[in-house]
Amino acid sequence: MSMISTETNVAHRLRKIFERTLPFIVALFCVILSMLPFGLVSGIIIAPAFALMAVFYWALYRPDLMPPYAVFFTGLYQDLLSGGPLGLWSFIYLCAYGMIVSQRLFFIGKAFLAIWFAFGIVAILVNLIMWGIVSLYYANVMSLWPIIGQTALSFALYPFMGKFFGWVQRRFLSVV
Repeated sequence: MSMISTETNVAHRLRKIFERTLPFIVALFCVILSMLPFGLVSGIIIAPAFALMAVFYWALYRPDLMPPYAVFFTGLYQDLLSGGPLGLWSFIYLCAYGMIVSQRLFFIGKAFLAIWFAFGIVAILVNLIMWGIVSLYYANVMSLWPIIGQTALSFALYPFMGKFFGWVQRRFLSVV
């Protein structure tokens, strides 16, 4: 009896660890996806902001499972993979997280079109912030075209990624 109880307790603890870390793991996977070039527009390689989509989704629907420190490490992971200024993506994702969490109660229960529109606004704002920081960092006004392309592509793909994140949430995460 005691052995079964111990095994059940261990399984329960492992399940809880899995649930608590799954959004972070999904976000890290999205960082890797964000490193893959998705398309070529006017000679510019565009990669959707998959990790931003993950931060947006989990901050909106399950901020308890995607706390600020997980957002920070997601950004740091992207900084390390991209070779850009260290801390840039952490800052960008934390800005997005702050925007989303501050308006979370307004958006909960709204139609998907409102959520999609909100993602578009957040994507525009954080990409403009990123553009400004990168331009200052390199002391050169960077072209806006890659930012426009990435924002448009990310906006277009969010419905599919949102469905994927929703599936992950329904399939693997408890209601609590």
